[in-house]
Amino acid sequence: MSLKVGIIIVDSQAQFAHEHLSPLSESLRLMGCSEQNILVRHSPSVYNVPLTVQFFAEYTDVDAVLVLGENDGTSEYESMLYGVTKLQLSWNMPVLIGGVEIAADAVEMVRMQNEMEAAAPEHISPDRKTIN
Repeated sequence: MSLKVGIIIVDSQAQFAHEHLSPLSESLRLMGCSEQNILVRHSPSVYNVPLTVQFFAEYTDVDAVLVLGENDGTSEYESMLYGVTKLQLSWNMPVLIGGVEIAADAVEMVRMQNEMEAAAPEHISPDRKTIN
């Protein structure tokens, strides 16, 4: 499976993101994602993450978006989760939030989505690439 992933670094959580970026990228490469298929973008704050996810959905052909961020317990984080969940469902694209551990989950979600799409009857099988 050829996988293309967008990674969002939340600048307001830069230390966390930079600690996890290299190991996350390495995990993705070990699971078959080539270096050129890992796109990294920055979001100024947790509040801006949904818009950054939407940019990935609208302007790239990534299969999943990974947000390098941690739950800091703020209402801003809860708001971001709500926005990301709505985008994930409307764009039919996995979006995961966390650290290094989200790489395997992203690959599994994309694999499952591809399998389910391939197994669906033609009349209910929209190509998610044409949706994005």
